[in-house]
Amino acid sequence: MTTIFVSDFVDIFMVIYNAGAAFILIFMIGQILFMMRKVDKDLLKARIFLNDEILHKTWIYISIAGASFALNNVIKFVIMFTPRGEFLSAYKMPEFTQIVFIVAFILAAYNWYGFIGSFVNTKKRGT
Repeated sequence: MTTIFVSDFVDIFMVIYNAGAAFILIFMIGQILFMMRKVDKDLLKARIFLNDEILHKTWIYISIAGASFALNNVIKFVIMFTPRGEFLSAYKMPEFTQIVFIVAFILAAYNWYGFIGSFVNTKKRGT
């Protein structure tokens, strides 16, 4: 009985978490696209070129998200097609890798959101 309750709790948490994370991602990416219309593209390229930190952080976040996505798929494959897959399923490994993926993707979007946002605010102050 306790196992069923914990499993249901994790499943409900993951649905709520995914919905909240999707809303955050849609908002940030929408804001980035909206702000990009106001940005001078040549100046943006120059600032990206001069700021290695933004590219480095983005590369790290996207790499972590990609690795966790791949690991999630491997774990799901093992769970489905091997007799020992129940072991991974019992510890909620697919859910854990999904959380890592979403957090890394949100951090990557937030990294760009902050960079583009500071660029748009700087442009407004200059005019």
